[in-house]
Amino acid sequence: MRANWTPSEIRQRITIFGATLSAALALTHPGVAQQLDFSGYYENTLQLDYTATTKLQVLDASKLRLDGSLLIARGFEVRGNVNLIAFLGRLQRSITPYLPPSVARELQGAGLPDTFELDRARLFVDNLFVTWVPGNFRLRAGKQQLSWGPGYSYNPTDLFHRKTLVDPTYEKEGVTALRADYRWGIGGQISLIGAPRSDLSRSGYALRAGTHVSQIGYDVAVTAHDVNDSTALDPATLAPLTQRRRALGLDFVGELFSLGVWLEGNYNWMELEEDFLRFVLGTDYTFNDGTYVMLEALYNGRSARRPPYPTDDWLANLFYGEPVGPGWILAGVRRDISDFWSANMYVFLSPDGSTLLNPRFDASLTQNIDLVLYGGLTLGDDQGSFPSGLLSLVGRLTVYF
Repeated sequence: MRANWTPSEIRQRITIFGATLSAALALTHPGVAQQLDFSGYYENTLQLDYTATTKLQVLDASKLRLDGSLLIARGFEVRGNVNLIAFLGRLQRSITPYLPPSVARELQGAGLPDTFELDRARLFVDNLFVTWVPGNFRLRAGKQQLSWGPGYSYNPTDLFHRKTLVDPTYEKEGVTALRADYRWGIGGQISLIGAPRSDLSRSGYALRAGTHVSQIGYDVAVTAHDVNDSTALDPATLAPLTQRRRALGLDFVGELFSLGVWLEGNYNWMELEEDFLRFVLGTDYTFNDGTYVMLEALYNGRSARRPPYPTDDWLANLFYGEPVGPGWILAGVRRDISDFWSANMYVFLSPDGSTLLNPRFDASLTQNIDLVLYGGLTLGDDQGSFPSGLLSLVGRLTVYF
């Protein structure tokens, strides 16, 4: 039996043990069978990536998710889900379609790998937590979602999760943490988060305090983080950098001249890198016929200002979802074709002259079957934030039960 567990394995076992113990105790409670609910879905995703140099690259994945919830007593609940993901076909994938040609050549010239291999199957607990809600107070322990911030394409104040640029609303894997929330009045809430590690000096902490300011009609919040950051690479060795990161942020959401407006940003004090500012500013409007339009701009003070961007920035983008370049402007439009179908188009424009087109189609085929089709096409400067020449198409079919 292997006894030398890694810190991540220790955290996972603690999470599973705590939730399992709670569930076991709950099962002795009379009437628990009537309070135990299961649901889930089966999902198949087919992704096609094409460039002139790498030709066609195919990813075919099947996912089975099972969700469970157990109401133990009034205000006390256990929830969680387990995922099984199986990859079909070829498991080795190249990263060069997502890099400028010069960066791909640099990796090859240095003898560094430009491919990676997926596991044939992955079974993991996505979320598993216990929640206790006495009155206006909520305490949650376990692997859970910690996302916050109003930004669509990027959330500067979310240091626990990452978004996929062409599919930013897709579910994210939970984070093992202890979270306490207290709510009051209209929109008033304070949240405290502790994300433990085996070494307490490497644990992460966050605070968010927000309220609704009725005098101006805005929801306003301030955030503070003190976390162990591993979202950068050493420029010389391309080895992962682990450093302490402290951040102070602000976000607000409201309305101005019938337009929805939002701002989300923070200033980051870094242990090993230069300090930087990052924020998004957005606005949206819905016409009488239901057509929805939006604009959102990202300012990114962490990356280089102009191309060619360094190799470590590109690898941080692939591995950790860090933006490349000084930012972008996003323009989007959504139109409902019927009660069950909608078409979307998003365009990302970078100051370096590169462009990403991101069409999307959502359909509810039946009461329990959804279809999503989306893609990405990059144009412009092949050294820009969105290197030209990549065509990506994704289809995802989900059957709920």
